[in-house]
Amino acid sequence: MWKTVALAGVFVSAQAYALTVPGPLVDAKWVADHKEEVVILELTKKSDKANIPGAIAFDSKKMRVKRMEDGVKGQGLVPTKAQFESLVQSAGVNKGDAIVIVDAGKSASDASNSARLYWQFKYFGYDNITILNGGEKAWKKAKLPYNKKAVKAVAAKKGNWTAGEIRRELIATTADVEAAIKDDGVQILDNRDLGQYLGTWHKNYVFAPGHIPSAKLFAMTTFTKGKSSRFFDAETYKKVGQAMGWDATKPTIVYCNSGQLSGGGWFILSQIVGNKNVKLYDGSMNIWTLKKKPTETFQLNN
Repeated sequence: MWKTVALAGVFVSAQAYALTVPGPLVDAKWVADHKEEVVILELTKKSDKANIPGAIAFDSKKMRVKRMEDGVKGQGLVPTKAQFESLVQSAGVNKGDAIVIVDAGKSASDASNSARLYWQFKYFGYDNITILNGGEKAWKKAKLPYNKKAVKAVAAKKGNWTAGEIRRELIATTADVEAAIKDDGVQILDNRDLGQYLGTWHKNYVFAPGHIPSAKLFAMTTFTKGKSSRFFDAETYKKVGQAMGWDATKPTIVYCNSGQLSGGGWFILSQIVGNKNVKLYDGSMNIWTLKKKPTETFQLNN
C-alpha cells in the first residue's frame, strides 16, 4: 500500500509541474528556451519533412475534412472527434502536452492556417496550445537552428492525447448566421479579400458570388504585418474595426470560403482582442452557397 501511495504522489507531482503555455502567442526565444518541454507541430503540405530541428511535420491538408453538414456535403470542415484524436495522436501528442504550432511565416494565409488548427484544439476542449508568432520566418530571424532545406522530421510515436468536451459555443451553424442577419446585436465579418466580398470573383467551390447579407469586411490582408504571419496587437485590430465600420468587441460570427481564413479572424478577435463571443462559421461560403442561401454583390461597370 505504501508503495502505491508513493507512486501516485510522484505522478501527481509530475502533472502539477507540467509546462503550461503562457498565452495564445509566443516568440521564437520562448520556444527555443522550452524546446525540450513542448511538442512543436510544424505545418506542412503533404510532406513528412520539417525545417525546425526536432519539430513534427503536421500535414495541414489532413486537419479538415469533407463530410455531410446540415444536409449538404461540404469541404474543409472540422473533423469528427474521433478523426481529430487520431490525427493528433499520430503526431505523437500526449495528454497534457504543451503544443506550439508553427506555420511557414510568409503570409496572412499561413497565420490563418495556424489559427485554424488552434481553434480546432480549443473546439475539442484543449487549452495548452500556442502559436509561434511569425512562424518559421520569425524562427530564422532569431538565428535559431534551422534546416534551410527541409529534412525528414521526427518519427513520432503514437501519443495518447484525447479530446475533451466539445465547445459548441465556438462554432456557428447556418441557422445562427441567418439569425445574425436579422439581429443588429451580432455582426457578421467576411475574412476574404475585397474582390470576393464584392463578388468580382469567387472560388470554384463557392457556388455564388458576393457575401452573406449584412456582412462587413475584415479582410485577411489586414491580419498580419506585410508578407509575414506576425499578428498585430489588440489595439491595432480595434482601430482596423473602427476604420472598417465594425466593432472588435461586439458579438461576432466570422466566415470565409471554407473556414481557414476565418480561423484567423476568430483567433484575432477571440484570443488577441479578448472578445469572448466570437463564433466561426465552419464551411462558410461553401456550405452557405451549397444550401442556396442569398448573397449580396456590388454591380461594377466594365
